[in-house]
Amino acid sequence: MVEKKRRQGQIKPNGEKAVPKPVCPKCGEILVRVSFRGDKSQGRAYIPAGWMCPSSTCDYIIKDFVEIEDTEE
Repeated sequence: MVEKKRRQGQIKPNGEKAVPKPVCPKCGEILVRVSFRGDKSQGRAYIPAGWMCPSSTCDYIIKDFVEIEDTEE
């Protein structure tokens, strides 16, 4: 029998379930959040950048969608 990986299953106060963390399609591990250190002008110490697989043998990465501001007038 195949053992299922644990997923988030928390129930919010309004009755909805929490959004589970994504799972790596290559190896089945639960992905971890990736962030990088920001500067003081942005007001946050760490800025989220995406998700990555914690396995040392896997190289799967999901980058967050970033909307680029239009600077033309």
